[in-house]
Amino acid sequence: MDLTDVLAVVGMVSTAAGVGITWWRARAGDRAEFRRRRAAPGVAPGMSVAPPVGALPTQIRGRGRLMRRLRRWLRKPPGVVVVLAGMGGVGKSTTAAALARDSARTRRTGRRSRPVWWVRAADSLSLAGGLASVARQLGAEPADLEAISTGAADGPDRFWELLGNAPSGWLLIFDNADSPAILYGARCDAERSGAQPAGAVGQNGTGWVRPSRRGLTIVTSRDADQETWGSHARLVPLGPLDETDAARALLDLAPEAGDEAEARLLARRLGGLPLALHLAGSYLRSAVVYCPTFTAYAEVLGGDGGLRLLDGSGAPDRSVVTRTWEISLDNLARDGVPQARNLLRLLSCYAADASIPMGLLDGRRLSSLLATGPAGSPLDHSDLLLERGLRGLERVGLIDVGTSGQERALTLHPLIVQTNRMNLGTTTSRDTEPDATLVRQVAAGLVVEALSGLRVDEPADWPRYRMFGVHLHALLGTVADHLDADGLTALLRAIWMTVRALDESGAHDVAERLNRAALAHVPGPDDEAGLCLSHQHAWEVAARGEFGDSERMFLDVAERRARTLGNDHPETLSSRHELAWVAGCQERWVEAEARYDLVLEDRRRVLGEDHFDTLLTRFERGWCIANQERFEEARALLENVLEDRTRVLGEAHQRTVGTRHELAWIAAKQGRLVEAERLYRQVLDDRRRALGDEHLSTLTIHHELAWVLACRGRSKEAATRYARVLDIRRRRLGEDHPDTRATALALDRLGRGLTVDARHLV
Repeated sequence: MDLTDVLAVVGMVSTAAGVGITWWRARAGDRAEFRRRRAAPGVAPGMSVAPPVGALPTQIRGRGRLMRRLRRWLRKPPGVVVVLAGMGGVGKSTTAAALARDSARTRRTGRRSRPVWWVRAADSLSLAGGLASVARQLGAEPADLEAISTGAADGPDRFWELLGNAPSGWLLIFDNADSPAILYGARCDAERSGAQPAGAVGQNGTGWVRPSRRGLTIVTSRDADQETWGSHARLVPLGPLDETDAARALLDLAPEAGDEAEARLLARRLGGLPLALHLAGSYLRSAVVYCPTFTAYAEVLGGDGGLRLLDGSGAPDRSVVTRTWEISLDNLARDGVPQARNLLRLLSCYAADASIPMGLLDGRRLSSLLATGPAGSPLDHSDLLLERGLRGLERVGLIDVGTSGQERALTLHPLIVQTNRMNLGTTTSRDTEPDATLVRQVAAGLVVEALSGLRVDEPADWPRYRMFGVHLHALLGTVADHLDADGLTALLRAIWMTVRALDESGAHDVAERLNRAALAHVPGPDDEAGLCLSHQHAWEVAARGEFGDSERMFLDVAERRARTLGNDHPETLSSRHELAWVAGCQERWVEAEARYDLVLEDRRRVLGEDHFDTLLTRFERGWCIANQERFEEARALLENVLEDRTRVLGEAHQRTVGTRHELAWIAAKQGRLVEAERLYRQVLDDRRRALGDEHLSTLTIHHELAWVLACRGRSKEAATRYARVLDIRRRRLGEDHPDTRATALALDRLGRGLTVDARHLV
């Protein structure tokens, strides 16, 4: 049993009205909080790293020798990473959690408390959140938190430096690391190309997982290849329990369900898989069941009327456990909770082993899936039906209700997700199966709706975009190919908005991976949502400094948009605007200004003077003119833009701050250095407060402030600031990025008594 995603059943659900009302009020509050919460700007998002020990059985059967070895390694770390490897449901997480529980018991015996951290490693976003939480507990500085949570190249070094300075004796568990490349670290080019470097996690020792003699690091994973983990890892394979231990595990959970011989029979039917044993035993110990004995349960497993087993999987253990879960759903239906199956199918459309915010689930939007009437029409009180469905799933251990950050969330075991996805994709005549098309439509619609209230340019919304990014990626694989045209368009547009937000936040690698995945599902070359994704991809290419390739991509999108949408369509105008920008990025300023003039004329006519896009073109036209050294003309234009942006967007909006940045640069170019320094420091404060100290836009201000300081003769102060910017740009952008090269050149020239004028993109 993988404990992180399976909650033990505690008996029949109370039918007392007070209990139900209290539970539902809590859920209603979760949904309201979900809609209004905004993360504090500049704060690295995190998640709980407490080990999930609450539902552990008193005794872990079949793992006695292994537990003794792990306790010995915990007392005296062997200087290797311990990898608990095996198939899903075999008990890797349970074993790790049992060790965490043993470690925590030292508090009750009077010995020194041992730090224990449980980091979910199923995907890069969950990993980043867990690592940030561990780092925060270790007293990390804001720069460390940002580097760790955003996956900067030196993030692993910072993380392990914090651990190296921590008191010895800690236990660090990376759970469900089934894609080991995630643990390699940030900016893995192989991940972009779809290739996973053999041995990358373990062999070079630069990733998130490293050996230490100051504490014990444990990884749970389905990858049992020693080459993957490298020579500093000790691979510990886990398999199913033998018949004796499996029978004892069943008897521990349901001692009244039969004798040892009957328990052995069921244990054989379940293949000794701990997860299946746990679910079957939890069901059998309930007060009211329809298969009350080990023998009856085994007979149902072998019945001809059961759900068709997994096609072509070659894994009878997974087939058996699938039927085990279906028995639980069948009996929930008999208990008056038929909607539980529909909800589980819905939840399986999202990312496996990633938190699903409770507030995402809105009974009104789910009403068509919660119907229990004979005609299949939605009933009233959909919120109550949702509550009962979720309580039922929690009761039989098919979902885990916990917390993620500051909000309540659901998690499912990856094997439960996988098998339910297979059921959803299987043609069946069972009248209990939900309409698969409807399930997929609702799953996509819930996330689209949740994102609709967020703003791409609002830093406080970026953590939520990151959280939903992993689920959008999953939806591309589970529902995208089954949606109608309108549903697919809505999903692709939601992904486009999320990609834009991720790019704005500086998470370019994560954004580009999601964008590339979405582009593979675009129905045609002229699809409107697909053109939005292609447009953003062109921007991402430019952000890497590949302006020639970006320009060709923007030109292609602009031509297709003009042909399909018309020259005056706002999205066509957006592509034309970016063609002006990318010309400026390549210092073709006269051409850029001419393009900006044409776009500005059309945007004023189509959108109006104060529209966000019109203000953007006005601003960038001023940037273009300033770079042609027509400073007074540019200054007058940008002061007007600043006034209008302050009025329309607000003083603290990052576009408004960006306008003040441009005016600071003009002041410096005109030799008004005292004024320029004052303006730059004001902008720097605003950028730090909203974006953090290592955001790429903040680094631009640091670089240009160093330039102003150098111009004022404060060379030592300027050199210190340049050196810091260079270090960060090297690891965030790479040695060959234009911004990195610009800082390196400025620092080198400063050492020879020279200054290099600062320039920037907008």
